[in-house]
Parts: sequence; C-alpha cells; structure tokens
Amino acid sequence: MGDGRIHVCHVQTTLRAGGLENGVVNVVNGLDPARFRSTVVCLHDAGALAERITNPAAAVINLAYPDRLAPELPTKLAQLFKRLEPDIVHCRNYTPNLYGTLGARLARVPRVINGEHGMVQLVGWRKMLVSRALATLADRVLCVSPGLRDFLYERLRYPAGSVDVIINGVPLERFDHMDVDPAAKRRELGIPEDVWLLGTVARFFPFKDHPAMLDFLERVPEVDGRPVHAVIIGDGDQATAFRAETERRGLSGRMHLPGFRADVHSCYAAFDLFCLLSTGNEGTSNAILEAMAAGTPVLSTLIPGNRHLIRSGENGVLVPPAGEPKLAAMQREIPRLLADPAERRRLAEAAGREVRAKFRLQRMVDDYAAYYAALAD
Repeated sequence: MGDGRIHVCHVQTTLRAGGLENGVVNVVNGLDPARFRSTVVCLHDAGALAERITNPAAAVINLAYPDRLAPELPTKLAQLFKRLEPDIVHCRNYTPNLYGTLGARLARVPRVINGEHGMVQLVGWRKMLVSRALATLADRVLCVSPGLRDFLYERLRYPAGSVDVIINGVPLERFDHMDVDPAAKRRELGIPEDVWLLGTVARFFPFKDHPAMLDFLERVPEVDGRPVHAVIIGDGDQATAFRAETERRGLSGRMHLPGFRADVHSCYAAFDLFCLLSTGNEGTSNAILEAMAAGTPVLSTLIPGNRHLIRSGENGVLVPPAGEPKLAAMQREIPRLLADPAERRRLAEAAGREVRAKFRLQRMVDDYAAYYAALAD
C-alpha cells in the first residue's frame, strides 16, 4: 500500500537453514523491487539465512518469541500488520498459519495465504482440524506439490477449489558452471576417497528418518569389496542425539556428520548416490532438485511430495517410505546402483534434463509474482 508496489508480509517461525526457509529467501530476492516490497516476519528467530536477503525492497523483522503457546501473539501481529499495511500476508506451516492468519484477520489485511509445505502431515489430528479451520479464514491455501494438494483435499477435506500449487525451483546456474573435484571435496569433508559414499542433505527432524541409514550401514558394510560410508549435511536440535546413536552402534567411522555447510551445492559431486529417506512430509524437496541439477543420481522414498519429481527407473529410484519393506528395498537397490556406474549415469542425466526443463528458480519466482499480483488485484 502507499507507493503502488504490492507489499507481501511473509510470516515464518525462523530463517534458519532449511529447504522452506531457503525457498522464501529465493522468492524474496527474486521479486522485482519496482513491483514488490517484502517483509519477512520471524516469530522465533531470524537465523543465518536472514543475511542472504539482498533485495533492496525487503526487510526482516525478528519478534524473538519463545517457542511456546502464545495467546497474545495474534494481537501483537495485528498491531504490526496495521503499522506495515501489507497487501498480502503469506504464512507457511502450522505455527505461522495459526498466529499469522488470526493476526492478519484482526488487522483486516486485504489478502491472506496459508502456506502448506508438508508439516500438516505430522502435527496430529487436533492440529490438522485447526489447520482446516484456518484454511476457511484464509483467501487461498498454497502448497508446493500436487501430492500435498491431494492430501489436503482427500485426507483433511480442505474446501473444494481452495488449494493452489507452486512447485519449488532451484538456482541452476550455480550447478551449470560448477567445477568440483570429488576427491578434494571428500578430503575437505574428512571422508576417504576410496569408499562408496551415500549423501543426504537434510535437517535432523524425525520424519527425515536418518536412522534408516544407520540400519542400512549395519546390514551392508561393503559393496564389491569397497566400504560403504554415508554423510548427512545439515543440523538441527536432534543432531546431538543422532551422533550419540551413531557412536553407540559403532558406526562413527562410516557415518560422517559435518553439520551445516554454506557450500552444500558443491558437496553433491562427492556423493556416489544421493539418498533422501523421509517417511513423509516432503512438499517438494529442494535437496532432491539440487541433486538432480548437480548430476548426482537420486534414491528416495515413495511419498506424495516425491512422486512428481522422481519416476522410479526413469530418472531415479523410489523405495517404500517406512519399515522393513523400505530397508529391504534399500538393501536391494543401493548395492545394485553402486555396482552399475552406467545405470547411475543414465538416471542422473535424465534427472538433469528434467530439472532444467521444469524446475528453474526463475520459473518459481515468476509464478509467485503472478500469483501475488492476481491476488492483490
């Protein structure tokens, strides 16, 4: 309001390193500052990614609220929105949807978007009911995959016609001209050069099911005489407990945990196979898209958020999402792929063509710009 530009307030829990948060930063940086103003409101903390916001028409506000029930927060947000006068408030996932939607309605913000990036699948039935009620207060619900849209309609009975989809995109230019020596990158990560390396880029959340990789390493110590190692690049509150479990199982020498790395895009080249073992809750995985762009073959789980990215046997491999069927498929498929470099190359090349045709970052930014403009009209 005021200067003719569309002002979008993005309500987040945080801007710590993560796929959702990285996507918000990419959207905010990509929007034309002549047409859009952006304010990112962080409920709990700003986090490291706040420093990556470089758009001159963008600002970050950190409310620094503790992560607890805060009945007063909608009123505080309403006061903030009245001062900022946004055209659109775009919230993402349960906590921002709850407080941000109520605050925006109290402030009579013209348009409100509830964003669903997969967490609604994990919050429990009470919060699912709250999410559905919040959807009736929002003007639109926006999610990041067709599979998640179907879940909202079929399982949660969201209002018909209320859910839109914008699929994530990644900055392919950082991969198109990247020259990484895999052996040097392994040395940098403290990983032997002469081992098979399974790589994951993910935070430490339960639904990521990192323990499945420990189970696999226990059952498959080597393939064709070469030791099998794994690396998880990422951080999170449960990283310490996972490290302790790795040590308890005697797998510290084969499971590498370097934590968060700002150069993660250059790490994919060190992997023989990228594995994302989530049991559910992926919207559209940025890490899968990045692996596809980097030319690293992908093995992931058959969950709704992955089905529009990976067609098993064509541009990657999908395994069951949980339990013994998952581990049995991993024991079958991972050794098969490691032993067949031509097959890994074929899958990676097909995935690279797919990501460049459909999942460019500029396409995603253009989709958001058009969406916001239509909603604000």
